[in-house]
Amino acid sequence: MKNLKTLSAVAAISLIGFGCSSSSGDGASTSTLSGIYTGVVIGGRSSANGDEKAIIYNDRLMMFATVFNIQSVMDSQLTVTDSNFTGTLSIYSNFASINFTGTADLSGNIDSNNIVSATFINTNATTNDGSFTLTPNTTVYSKGSNLSRVTGSWQGTHGGLSDATTIAVDATGTITSGSDLEGCNFTGSIIPADTSVNVYNATLISTGGTGCTSLPPATYTGFAWTEGTTDTTMNFTVADGINSRSVILTKL
Repeated sequence: MKNLKTLSAVAAISLIGFGCSSSSGDGASTSTLSGIYTGVVIGGRSSANGDEKAIIYNDRLMMFATVFNIQSVMDSQLTVTDSNFTGTLSIYSNFASINFTGTADLSGNIDSNNIVSATFINTNATTNDGSFTLTPNTTVYSKGSNLSRVTGSWQGTHGGLSDATTIAVDATGTITSGSDLEGCNFTGSIIPADTSVNVYNATLISTGGTGCTSLPPATYTGFAWTEGTTDTTMNFTVADGINSRSVILTKL
C-alpha cells in the first residue's frame, strides 16, 4: 500500500460523478488512500451492524456489510485536505424490495498507521447517524489483478437468502449474461484497473425484467476484487446514485 500522507478516499456517489477522479495514464490510481479494507460501521442503518468490506480507489469509497448476507452499501466521493476528508455518503439497503435509503454528511481522517476513521450525520429522516473505522488489508490489495482470475461463472447472494445473483464472465472480462431470482437481467464488464493491484473496474448494465425492482434499467459502476489463494471468491459492488448491487460471489 502506498505511504499515506495526503488523502484521496474512494469516491461514492453523491448523486453525480461516479468514481471519475484522478488517475495516471496506465489506469493506476494516484490516491494515497487506495486500498482494500476491513472494518466496522456503528449506526447508519436499521438492520444489524457487523463486519464491513471496503475498497478505496480513484477517490471513490465503496463499503458493504457482510452480516446476514449483504445488509447495506455505502458509497462516497471525498474531498481531501492533507489527512482529512469530507464527502456526501450515499447509504443503500441491499434487499430486493428496498433500494436507496438516504444520504449523510461524511468527515474523517487517516492516521499514521493508515487507519481510516470517519463519522457521518444524516441529512434526511431515513438515514441514521454513525461512524466507521477501516483497517487496510495490504496482502489482498497488492496481489495484482488478471482477467484469468475473474473468467468463469459466479454466484452469490446480495440481500435476503433468496436474492441470488449469477454472472458469467468471458476471457475479455465481459459479463455475457447476468440475472437474479428477482427477475433482473444484466450485462457488463469486470476489467483490471491496474494489474499491479487487486482492483477491477466493474460495470453492470441492467435491462430490468419482470418483477425486477432492485436493479432497474441503468448503468451501474463500481469495483470488484478477489480473495483467497485460488481467487474463488469475488467481492463486487456497484451503484448509480439511486440503486446499488453488492454481492460476495463464489466461482462455480
